[in-house]
Amino acid sequence: MMSLSDDSKVVENFVRVAQIIANLEAILNQAKNLSLTAKNARVVALRAGDAALGFKPITNFIDEFSEQTISSTTKISNLSNQLFKVALELVRCSQYHDQIYKLKEHVRSSHVESMYVVAVKSQRIAANHLSQALSELENHFEDIQKQMQSAEYIAVTSRVEATNAGEFSDSLQSVSDFIASAAKTIKTAVVYNLSEIHTLRGLLR
Repeated sequence: MMSLSDDSKVVENFVRVAQIIANLEAILNQAKNLSLTAKNARVVALRAGDAALGFKPITNFIDEFSEQTISSTTKISNLSNQLFKVALELVRCSQYHDQIYKLKEHVRSSHVESMYVVAVKSQRIAANHLSQALSELENHFEDIQKQMQSAEYIAVTSRVEATNAGEFSDSLQSVSDFIASAAKTIKTAVVYNLSEIHTLRGLLR
């Protein structure tokens, strides 16, 4: 288990938590843009009529996974609001643990021993709380990762359908390009966050 009483480790791990939360904004913005793109694509597909017949179901899929991503990201945001509090509690418990440990080295008494037992227990509980919060975050990020795999598949499919849309081909092609770009941006942020979560959870073991 990491000792968070080391100032450099305190800063390092809080930076990790802060970066995870900051990346949420990028993910949420891209998901909202995808939702808007689905609406714009639907308008273009309607104007194109039979020429974009195969594109219409694709707009429903875009809507679906963008809404799923927004939902997942919102849940993560709510969890992340608690993450700082849980991480701070572990910092405090770890600092208290180290103070009592140093005291125990110099003062031999049953009272100090009992204080040390309480400090160890408090630190373990706080570490477990943070580990559980990170595990829940990890599950949500993995859900988003799966949604983006679907998005990449839809981007490829929509490119094929866009080529058959006649004069509306360029407009629908730009939709496909945006889906691919947004999916890549979201996946990059998710992969980074999963890596940071994995590192933090490893330190908590």
